[in-house]
Amino acid sequence: MKKIRLILYQKPLGIPITRSDIKEMELFAPHFVCFPEYFFVNRRLGNHGQSLHNQQLQIKRIRLLSEELNCTIIGGTMPELADDVMYNTTFVFSKGKELGFYRKKNLFFAEVGKITPGSEFKVFESDGVKFGVLICADVFHDESFLFMKENEAEIIFSPTFSLIKKDEPVEEKYKRDNDIYVRGAKLSSAIIVKVCGVRDEYKDFLQARSLIASPGGIIYRVSPEQEHTPMIIKKEIDLP
Repeated sequence: MKKIRLILYQKPLGIPITRSDIKEMELFAPHFVCFPEYFFVNRRLGNHGQSLHNQQLQIKRIRLLSEELNCTIIGGTMPELADDVMYNTTFVFSKGKELGFYRKKNLFFAEVGKITPGSEFKVFESDGVKFGVLICADVFHDESFLFMKENEAEIIFSPTFSLIKKDEPVEEKYKRDNDIYVRGAKLSSAIIVKVCGVRDEYKDFLQARSLIASPGGIIYRVSPEQEHTPMIIKKEIDLP
């Protein structure tokens, strides 16, 4: 079994990453750090707005952080301008070097007409670990998990934009975790790491239901009381 250290950066979208946060993450010496969907945005431009200048700055932030933490960064997502359209894209860097990017294939309804879907799933490798990225609504499609299984991904990172469902019982939330993430872990034979953004004045309709799921069940999830709490979640897990 491989032991790997994970950080789930459960914070509001579009905020600066402070020196104290970097120091806290550095002390944990993570192998992987994952951010939420639409974390690397400029709040003035919005989730579905981008400029080439800002895009370059956000990518540079991810690269420098991966170098400083000496680990692999799954850069949440950001709007990406390319091919005369806009994608919702995760950039992946390891120790200062770009491993590649993944463009969200299955869009959320609010993205339709603004974001162009990607055309392919991808698997990356770092420190002898094969991993994939599925962004938010990708997890609602079995083909996503079957691709990961066929390509031998050991861990799947899922940056997510999770909306509050008013008056939803905790039992329903836990059932959904099992129906989507534990089931997906079984289909893919992989660990799934879901990372959510926290609500604030910028996006006040989010709930941060970050979790780690395995084929055998939920390894970790934030408690219902922590769904609006900014957290740096640090976990060491065993890969099957």
